[in-house]
Amino acid sequence: GGSDGLDSNNNTTNNKTAQGPRILLAGPTDCGKSSLARVLTAYAVKLGRSPLLVDLDSSQNMLSVPGTLAAIPVSSDIINADCYCTSSVLSGVSHGAMMPLVLWYGSQDITSHPDLYKAQLQKLGSAIDERLAGEAEASASGVIVNASGCIEDVGYEYLLHAIDAFQINVVLVLGHDRLYSMLGTHFRAEAEKNQARQAPKLIKLPRSGGVVSRDASFRRASRSQCIKRYFYGNSISPKPSADGSLSAVTPHYQFSPCLIEVPFDDVQIHKLSNISLSASLLPISAKQSTDPIQLTTIASSEITPKFQHSVLAVCHPSAAEKYEQSGSARDLYLAGVAGFVVVEKVDVDKGLLSLLSPCAGSLPSRNLLVGDIFWME
Repeated sequence: GGSDGLDSNNNTTNNKTAQGPRILLAGPTDCGKSSLARVLTAYAVKLGRSPLLVDLDSSQNMLSVPGTLAAIPVSSDIINADCYCTSSVLSGVSHGAMMPLVLWYGSQDITSHPDLYKAQLQKLGSAIDERLAGEAEASASGVIVNASGCIEDVGYEYLLHAIDAFQINVVLVLGHDRLYSMLGTHFRAEAEKNQARQAPKLIKLPRSGGVVSRDASFRRASRSQCIKRYFYGNSISPKPSADGSLSAVTPHYQFSPCLIEVPFDDVQIHKLSNISLSASLLPISAKQSTDPIQLTTIASSEITPKFQHSVLAVCHPSAAEKYEQSGSARDLYLAGVAGFVVVEKVDVDKGLLSLLSPCAGSLPSRNLLVGDIFWME
């Protein structure tokens, strides 16, 4: 089948030193990309590999909460039956399994910050190269990239950028003849310009059977469920009572998140924004010298109830330390985050934020990133 064909990129199925396939799945929304990514990942794990799975869809990310881009090395600790019952690969993660590298994009709309999205693609690509360098077995396991369903205009630019950033050598196009044709034309033109570089193998696949179009309300519910699963885990079925019946009890969950109170002055909330200047505003032949992605720190006086239900990314302590020294926004938005909290309540009179946190205790860092992702139980 198709999986055997893809695996022929390696000399044999048992060769753990050859360069593994770097596969990108492209196609419109609701064509079966995520499902195929899971099938290919499970197949690789069955062969004893540990492929890197990357999800570039900030709207319906299967590795983290909405508003993120993420990558994770997948092993048998992660892939199990639970993964196929939900929209999240990580629903089956066992305690102690490796967590994904997660970058905070901050929006479900990937067209809202093109410079930020492209910079994060580049960062994930370089992080993967660093991880695989010198690790023959990891390199042989390959990379599987699930691209966003946005394939028009800037979405097509993102696809080309991702193919370069992740050094993709196999592109699977699902259910879209025009995209297949456009990519084929692009690869041929690139090959003529640079004959030393081998073009990716381009494979056209039909739209996955059984795939149904998801309407806006279903997508909202799916995003909400994904955030709930981050904090609570999966629901645990109640045990039957002595007479064999299931009592009507409130469902139990794997995890118990905590409410923590944090003074406004103890945190710094930052918002990312784009300030790309058009060429007409710059001197002739000049490039923009400032970082097109700017960080706006929200003053304590501007923390109002409008932040209620906002999902905030908690910056990793090492990234926060770098940022404190450099003042460079890149040290925050190109670093993996430590986790997420949700603003449950904003008490302006007392100057307190009530945050739903996955664990008790103080936050890993005082630097928080806000976008336009909200969640209400």
